[in-house]
Amino acid sequence: MRARPRSIARCPVVAIAVVAALCAGGCRLETGVIPSWNAVSPAQVCPGDEVTASYDFLRTETCRDEALCATHHPTVVVSSSPAAFAPRAFTAYGGRFTFTAPAGVTTVGFDVDRDSVRVPTTRVDAEGRPIDFVMTDVRDNSRQVRPLTGSQETELVHDGLCAGSTPVNSPESLPGPPTVSPNLRLVSLCNRNGVPVVVTLNAATPGTTYTQTLAPGDCLNTSAPGVPAGIDTARVVEVRPMFNDPGVRCSGIGPSTPPPALRTVAVMACR
Repeated sequence: MRARPRSIARCPVVAIAVVAALCAGGCRLETGVIPSWNAVSPAQVCPGDEVTASYDFLRTETCRDEALCATHHPTVVVSSSPAAFAPRAFTAYGGRFTFTAPAGVTTVGFDVDRDSVRVPTTRVDAEGRPIDFVMTDVRDNSRQVRPLTGSQETELVHDGLCAGSTPVNSPESLPGPPTVSPNLRLVSLCNRNGVPVVVTLNAATPGTTYTQTLAPGDCLNTSAPGVPAGIDTARVVEVRPMFNDPGVRCSGIGPSTPPPALRTVAVMACR
């Protein structure tokens, strides 16, 4: 989403000569901060993962004249420390490439040859004048890639809710793309409640699910006999109590007493 305009200068009455030259034909200059203009994905990686380094100054904007826009393209040099790839230089509003995840923590730098980036856009103001959007504050120019080591434990809190007259507990998501490696897989899911629960795992492949009842303290192991292959790619966990709580009351007209929250603990590792 385009950043909220921070200031507006109407042309040609401007103080800076370069802006005056740009807007001499009658235009409006709109400036704003662009957040998160660069990224590495995934940022948390398993050994051998492909990582994409990218940047995008155009975002939701569209150039009104490719030749004109080309005169305002920034040059961005993407490098890494310690070196995980040879530095890449782009002269464009956006660029991307992939590299193999390094063994240790790596900082990916995006060095821009200017303090602000100008885009002559296809947008016009209320008077029909074209808008030149200037993106400022491009100093947030580095991202880190971090390896995932050992087992990763995540506690999921499934809030108790009333869906009309039906008591439910919220489904919760496990760490995964785009920020976390798709090769981080579910090893086990444990019941951390004082009551038996029914858990359902929704795998990355649509339509692949697995349901199992767990007593308090029990765990579902994704490599156990009878558990379908590929269920370790689960990214969504659903849970409900095996028995209804007599104190729960859900009513479409109220008042309601929703069910208590349930907790599960997921153990994940690179596979």
